[in-house]
Amino acid sequence: MFVKHTYSGYLKLCLLLFVFAAAQAMPLCIKSAAASESIDQPTEEDANFGEVYDVRSVAREPDEETFLPVKDRQFPDLAPKGVIIGKLNVLPQLSFQTLYNDNLYATSENETSDIAEHVIPAITVKTLQDRHFFGLQANAEIIRQLEQTSENRENYYVNAGGYFEARHDLLLPYNLTYTVDHQSRADNLSQVFTRDPLEISELVAEAGVAYRPNRIGLSATGRHIRKRYDDGVSLRDPSVRVVKSDADFNTNELELEASYEFPVNHTAFIRGTAGKTEFEDSIYDDGSNTYTGTFRDSVNGRILAGIVTNYKGILLSDIGVGYAATNYDDESIDDVGSFAVDADIEWNITKLTTLGLNVTRSIVQDNEIVQGIVQTAGTFTVDHELQRNLLLNGYITYLNRDFENITREDDLYRLGLGVLYRPSPYFNIKGEYIHTNQDSTFDGSEFDQNIFMVRLTGQY
Repeated sequence: MFVKHTYSGYLKLCLLLFVFAAAQAMPLCIKSAAASESIDQPTEEDANFGEVYDVRSVAREPDEETFLPVKDRQFPDLAPKGVIIGKLNVLPQLSFQTLYNDNLYATSENETSDIAEHVIPAITVKTLQDRHFFGLQANAEIIRQLEQTSENRENYYVNAGGYFEARHDLLLPYNLTYTVDHQSRADNLSQVFTRDPLEISELVAEAGVAYRPNRIGLSATGRHIRKRYDDGVSLRDPSVRVVKSDADFNTNELELEASYEFPVNHTAFIRGTAGKTEFEDSIYDDGSNTYTGTFRDSVNGRILAGIVTNYKGILLSDIGVGYAATNYDDESIDDVGSFAVDADIEWNITKLTTLGLNVTRSIVQDNEIVQGIVQTAGTFTVDHELQRNLLLNGYITYLNRDFENITREDDLYRLGLGVLYRPSPYFNIKGEYIHTNQDSTFDGSEFDQNIFMVRLTGQY
């Protein structure tokens, strides 16, 4: 009953805020309509220097934030201030989120819907004016379902990192991340569901050296990854044990990068990563309820070459193309190799609109799939600043999973629409709708899912 009243209160609050946002947007719309009717008043498309269009050429002198993508802009009058404690800036935050999911278990039939309440406390700490930078982020997510209480869970995230400045051209970066999360039902590729959400913990520790005496940059980073999965019992038959801990692994890898900075913010790079992955246990066979003695230990490598660009704050890109391979120690598991892509492009097509494109192609694994999986994903985004405190966004994602040596292929499509209203630096409200559809050649893996979310955030 408490959750129902809370959910109803959130909806009323959201309706009032959206009406207020629309009222603020009305003068802007009327002004735009009047401008379109007057041929004497120049429009943004008419403003240019020479024959090259530049979003900075509009009559109004743009803010420095205008050169960033819309979603990354933090205008001083809307940005959280934080609390200054010595040489540290502390920024606390607290969010309340209501989420409706019409297919909680991501099934192809007998769909189950439910409402979840999320409470998300968070804190960010960073140093001020210090040549040895340090930052810390931490948050928790407490999730309570209205009806499917077995899906109640808590997630945690802590990240601490920074660098020591040994010299002006020599940095020693470091980073430590610890996460306790739960696998989304939609991300379970094997359809072997545990009764309770599957808990996954991950520790990532990184340390390295970065040397940039001039336009040439050299860096080396060592990385340790430790990932652990909990076991459980079957969702369909609680008397059946489900073993997920056979996917526990440790990875140690080394990443080397060389770069060269051309004039006007263009940097070419080549980056290589090599490492070894070792599993704690051999593969567990659910049919015979025994460990098979087959380990998925492997040697992994990836090399990318590309360019990072920031063209006048209009076009920002980080594009790398190369090759990735995973070679398994056990000869019964076939090696996997594929070309690799890691590209992120953001284009400020006007000073109020940013188009984005993210494309990745990599080799991934699932704890129930023995062979490797080549996963290709692409996301197209649009972010529009209707007003400084009112942002609209939308995105379309396509993801393909190609399973090696088995006749299975997954195609996932996702559409998202959202609005963010920031009436003050102390709180904001966000609404979002997400539709997901997955087609698969593996029986039972197709599903449709609709999610509606409203989040109220307070910060200082």
